Amino acid sequence: MTEVQKSTLQAADDEAKRFKSRLEQGKDRFLAHAIEHALESGRRSPEDFVRHFTPDAIMEGLAHQPRLRASILVLTTGLKQKIAARKSWQSAAEDLQIALDEGETDCESIVGVFKPDDRVRFLDSKKIWQFLVEGDFWDAPASDQDKYRISKEHTAFMLERALLDNLVTHADIVEGITVAEMAKRLPKTELGKIIEGALAKSKSSKPFTEVDLLAEMPPFVLVEYVPLPHVYKSVIAEKIALAHGYVEPAKTETAPKATAPDNGAKPLVEAPPAANAKPLAGAKPAADAAPESSGPDSKDWVDVPGSDSDDEAFDDEVSEEDFGMS
Repeated sequence: MTEVQKSTLQAADDEAKRFKSRLEQGKDRFLAHAIEHALESGRRSPEDFVRHFTPDAIMEGLAHQPRLRASILVLTTGLKQKIAARKSWQSAAEDLQIALDEGETDCESIVGVFKPDDRVRFLDSKKIWQFLVEGDFWDAPASDQDKYRISKEHTAFMLERALLDNLVTHADIVEGITVAEMAKRLPKTELGKIIEGALAKSKSSKPFTEVDLLAEMPPFVLVEYVPLPHVYKSVIAEKIALAHGYVEPAKTETAPKATAPDNGAKPLVEAPPAANAKPLAGAKPAADAAPESSGPDSKDWVDVPGSDSDDEAFDDEVSEEDFGMS
């Protein structure tokens, strides 16, 4: 077992003995434990926490919790309980900020008296997540051994905690990382353990599932071989943070519809007017319009050339001769 694996297991054991969240929802318990582990492992500091959650932000979150506000003031500023209990959240925030500025208290004391479950109960979960992931710990360079070790520990802890709090399933983790990535990254000795486990299962006619795979390759082993950016983006960011509302879904912008430029050009062919189209204002009525050109079937009268001369007058009277009668 490597030093990282021993350190991760020890940290998990210590954290389990020291603190156990009593929050009802798994996604809240996960945050409470993740904050504690981040602080205990040194990945985050009390100064980081108070930078994200100033006295004003803390006391506003406790606006409807006068007893908690008073408790924090008493333990950090030395204010008397009865006086602290009567202060508004704005006044409490001002007193706590003054005590911090004057060195009468410090960030570690503030974080210490602000209990883990209460942090999650009364602070915004999305802001807590921003505090947890600030600094992109999954991109820690391997050259910085301490920072890289802590990043691997914290990544493994998040995966284990998400399983315990039912935020993800074993299948979610395996599907996120993918078997292909594991086969590419894991050394032959580790792959051999997986094959042996699968063969042992087959002898008892039982399927080898994702639960069995992660039993052979638990998170603290996976982070030794699978790149942390891949683990974070494929599992923690997608299947934990996004799935449980710690971050907002990315907004997809729709491109505006393309419109043809109006350059004043007229269409080559005029479209015929619709059958029920109304005449435009000022247009002449159909009766005043010029007659259409006469064709063979036209019923309109036409002028015959020369019909106006006296010697070739046209007789339009009907007589018996027209019917061949004498």
